[in-house]
Amino acid sequence: MFGYIKPFRPELKIREAEDYKAVYCGLCKELGRSYGLFARMTLSYDFAFMAMLFMSIDKNCCPSFEKCSCIAHPFKKQCRCTENKAISLAAKAAMVLTYYKIKDDLADKGFLHKIRAALLLPFASSARKKALSSGNEAEIIDKAASGMMAAQRAVEDKKSSLSDEAAEPTAKFLSEIMVLGGNGENEKILERFGYLLGRYIYLCDALDDLEDDIKKGNYNPFIFGGENAVCEAKSVLFMTTAELFDDLELLELDKYKEIAENTIGLGLTAEVERIINKKGGEHNG
Repeated sequence: MFGYIKPFRPELKIREAEDYKAVYCGLCKELGRSYGLFARMTLSYDFAFMAMLFMSIDKNCCPSFEKCSCIAHPFKKQCRCTENKAISLAAKAAMVLTYYKIKDDLADKGFLHKIRAALLLPFASSARKKALSSGNEAEIIDKAASGMMAAQRAVEDKKSSLSDEAAEPTAKFLSEIMVLGGNGENEKILERFGYLLGRYIYLCDALDDLEDDIKKGNYNPFIFGGENAVCEAKSVLFMTTAELFDDLELLELDKYKEIAENTIGLGLTAEVERIINKKGGEHNG
């Protein structure tokens, strides 16, 4: 995914920030341990949040922590959350989605992107095969990711001007993945939460890429909004974050509740504001 789902750090307590960092580091370590050094390049805030949310929902999950060496911080050992079902599931999702993203780049992007994708594809393919060998969950993720890519291509070929229709494939994909972390509980809430989260990620990325897509003639649902494109995007994204927070409150979180509330209640809107400010304000567009 794209790294838009992250906490608003100024409002995190010290202990909360340390817990979040430990989960982030734990996911990085799991990616490297199970799928190789290449896999660590796929680490993102989105999958770290997924792992933390899955741990929060699972009442039987009791996270443990340890000090470990870190490539990014070689002179000081870091505290990480050790491998568990939630982290393993997030890592599988990261590997499968990376494979399909690289395949998509190889088919649709420019020359330099194609070269990069061609070089990375063997590593991504190997990681995907390892993930698929680990059980039914990875197969479900793989089927959902394949369906998402096909549906997304159809939307882009159609050049839909409707932001909800454009975001539907990603939203549906995340809804199917989120249900996997529920252990049969809160299934409907998780399905809707995942759907909204996927919609947010797609539309946030579309807003972020809007100027480049206009210049390059690429498809972007917000292009059809003309001068009101940024304002329209902000409105849709803020409505999505509000509904996400309502759904989050319905989930029975056993741990990390404050971090989840910070991420959804503050982090998502802060990310939209960051993108808009980078563009020079909501009247730019």
